[in-house]
Amino acid sequence: MGPDAPDRRSARPDDEGGDPACWLARVCPECGRLADEDPPTRCPACGAELTAD
Repeated sequence: MGPDAPDRRSARPDDEGGDPACWLARVCPECGRLADEDPPTRCPACGAELTAD
């Protein structure tokens, strides 16, 4: 590929869907389970409060 050739890798459409890049806010600080929704909420396993920081 020469210096003037287009980079075909960047011509692909972006992926859609999938999981968010970071669910760290949903991780329970007490038991480590992933909450079903973003904070503020409670852990469905142990009941610990997850707060929005």
